[in-house]
Amino acid sequence: MPSLIDYITSRFRKREPELRTTAEEIPQPSASPTAFANKFKAERERERVFNICNDMYETDPRAKGAIDKLARDTVRGGFSISVRNNPGAEEVARRMVERIKLQKRLDDWCREAYIEGDSLLEVSISEDEEIVDVTRKPTLQTRRNSDRTDRFADPAHAFWYHGGPVFTLDIPSDAIWFPAWQMIHARWAHRSKRKYGRPLFASATSAWKRVKEGELDIAVRRKTRAGMKYLHVVKGADETALKTYKRNNKDALDNPFAAVADFFSSEEGSVTAIQGDAKLQEIADVVHHIETFWTASPVPLAAVGYGQDLNRDVLEDKLTQYESSLDEITQWCEDQMLVPLLEREWLLHGFYPDNLQYEVIWKQKSTTTAKDLKDVSDAVVSFKALRMPDELVWAIVARWLPWLDLSSVIDQSMGGGEDADEDGQAARLDGEIP
Repeated sequence: MPSLIDYITSRFRKREPELRTTAEEIPQPSASPTAFANKFKAERERERVFNICNDMYETDPRAKGAIDKLARDTVRGGFSISVRNNPGAEEVARRMVERIKLQKRLDDWCREAYIEGDSLLEVSISEDEEIVDVTRKPTLQTRRNSDRTDRFADPAHAFWYHGGPVFTLDIPSDAIWFPAWQMIHARWAHRSKRKYGRPLFASATSAWKRVKEGELDIAVRRKTRAGMKYLHVVKGADETALKTYKRNNKDALDNPFAAVADFFSSEEGSVTAIQGDAKLQEIADVVHHIETFWTASPVPLAAVGYGQDLNRDVLEDKLTQYESSLDEITQWCEDQMLVPLLEREWLLHGFYPDNLQYEVIWKQKSTTTAKDLKDVSDAVVSFKALRMPDELVWAIVARWLPWLDLSSVIDQSMGGGEDADEDGQAARLDGEIP
């Protein structure tokens, strides 16, 4: 009797294209000292960047603020799923999203991918053949078993986990294996034919190190050189006389809160005030490193409450540019995390994803105001006058009203009900995997 994993693997294999490329002809790395050294060097470099970027997120409020904001903005105000030719598949997707609380967890997976470069998500499937949970695996301990072209020669052994260090080119015998369908690998800033992604601030690690050193230097410099000092000259006094002078003026010398310090001496002398370092404001080099470090982030520095000499026009331009880049970033989240989950769930229920005409509709995150409602209602009237299809009109409206249940509105406006269920069942039969 085959196990549940073997059964599901055989079902997913129907959709996997047979690997017929020249990848098999590419010579695999030999177990030579050079091959081992190259692999060890690559893994150590990835681990170094990984640790720095995690430290950056944990200790630098600027990096943490940028990553948190980017993760929140990536998922916008949530999403809805519309399957135009199959209401049954749409209902399956909706139930899966609610079951695993996907709306609340998606930004967490995005945030971890920005910090570490990868989010490796294990899909848990019940005996009822539906996705019941998704858990994130440790990034460095979970390896991708792809070839030099980043393809899986054996989809049944696509990923493996081992908690300890690996000092050979061979995979440990006690490693835990995962088939391709069981793991969703979201890779940020992924380059072609490389196995793993890159953290958001990976290219800024050197600049960030200089920022830390520069800001520490500034803090120490201010502490040691900012205060005013006094030069006391007691003419003709020997060491004993100087000690007597210090003792007589001890209160004035030791009290840092004295607004006026009075000194007394029986010898000819003077007290000269020495100003603190007058160039402490010269921090252009540190500002340069901060700006260099920040170029790795699409989030404007002023958007996390940090910035200077920034007028309204410049800020508006930066925010507009950021909003434009969010479209691509949200699409990355959809392609790397959301769509793979949806397609796995559909395959488990017998829906062939290539036969489904579906769309993920992302909603605006901003709070809806009375003016927004008026503008939306005016737009609906205009769309109706242009004889636009109801489904398209409500899909547009849903982007601006995050709380709108698109599926329910479309069903009601198009006369959904029991007939829709029957149509969905018929569409399901048409879209089943042969």
